[in-house]
Amino acid sequence: MNGIDLDPGAVLPAPDEQWLFAWGGANVSIGASSLLVPLYVVQLGGDAFALGLLWFATSLAMVPGALGVGKLVDRTGRHRPFALAGLVGVTLTLAVVPFLETVAAVLVVDAALWLFVASVTPVLTLLVLADVPENRWDNRIAVLNKYQGYGWAGGLVLGAVWTRAFAGVFSPLGVQRSLLVFCAGLLVVSVVAAARWLPEEESEPEKPPLSRSKRARRAVRGSLSPLLPGRFVSLARTKSPRRVVRSLKGPLGVYFLAVTLFFTGFSVFSAPLPDFLTQAGFGDDAIFVLYVVSSLASAVFYVGAGELAGRYDLRLLQSGALGMRVVAFPAIAVVGFGVHATSPLALLAIGVLFGTVGLSWAVIAVTANSLVARYASPSRRGAALGLYTALSAGAGGIGGLAGGWLATSLGYVSTFGVAGGLVLVGSALVLVLHFFVPGGRHRPAERSA
Repeated sequence: MNGIDLDPGAVLPAPDEQWLFAWGGANVSIGASSLLVPLYVVQLGGDAFALGLLWFATSLAMVPGALGVGKLVDRTGRHRPFALAGLVGVTLTLAVVPFLETVAAVLVVDAALWLFVASVTPVLTLLVLADVPENRWDNRIAVLNKYQGYGWAGGLVLGAVWTRAFAGVFSPLGVQRSLLVFCAGLLVVSVVAAARWLPEEESEPEKPPLSRSKRARRAVRGSLSPLLPGRFVSLARTKSPRRVVRSLKGPLGVYFLAVTLFFTGFSVFSAPLPDFLTQAGFGDDAIFVLYVVSSLASAVFYVGAGELAGRYDLRLLQSGALGMRVVAFPAIAVVGFGVHATSPLALLAIGVLFGTVGLSWAVIAVTANSLVARYASPSRRGAALGLYTALSAGAGGIGGLAGGWLATSLGYVSTFGVAGGLVLVGSALVLVLHFFVPGGRHRPAERSA
């Protein structure tokens, strides 16, 4: 399981990890649908509030998928059947979407789709982190992010090319439906590839119960997913609720408050964003291009962010990345409505801001995992990481709902300003930890929470 070359320039996985290509290929379809489905909702007559509901529903749906499957993998020690079942579920649900006629139906089916995505993520996270020491977690997370990040960006490129190529052939709704069908076909190919490349687990006699230390270590592994739902695994395995409550004391509690604030801000911005871009005059192809810029900026910098996380104070890195978003969120609203959407200047200006948002995410995604793991005491890391994801997902769902409502009530400049304000307060709390909580340059203080 140690075959991935952690050199930033490495591209090819070892032969026993070719399943990373299958997961990257699946992310082509997942990445395309992540934007395509909201645009489909807008085309069916949905507004910013409908997009907020869509965001909220998918956030909630991700919880049981990650909780249940992660626990089953821990209990059985088998990855392959659960990963394949999740990928098949993603394929079937996405194949249904282009035949739906109402916003409500799309909301329900898309929630089911993300439930299956959430069920796959912790399984593959456990697989890629198997037998890896703690000092290599950041790099392993960065490498897994690299494959799925490039796949995700490839899906957005596909969306941009497809919508441009078929704009004169089908109606706008027809273009979207044809792309959804094509993405479902790509998922079929990914399922076949995963069935071929995912490692076979040998049948073994029943093992004795894991020692407490091994349980804790495995809980941490299951929590360090580069995607949001994978970190729910350890929360499902927390036997004492009081352990979670106790983890809220001290520096970790301050950081959890910061997480709640800035993830709420992220979703206030992101949930109604497709509707904003449509109202600003950008076509589907241009919207896909903007998301490509953001996604590629993240994908290119994931490994670099992992390197920086090993050299500099994580709190300063994260607060700096959050500060970039504080400026970018309201600036996107101002620039989007201030320039003509069809001009090259508009795409260039908005593209730079989207690139800033994507670049900042690479740093936030890597540093957030490490900060939680290192602020928690070793005996409570699993519970702390699970709670981190519960807070980030819950805040994301509420933020998406709030963002949709604010956009319809106050307009987008005010809504994105609120998003930036929430991130600003969260960033300030991270800086408070840097200045007032002792910690090493590379490893913030590992004190009992």
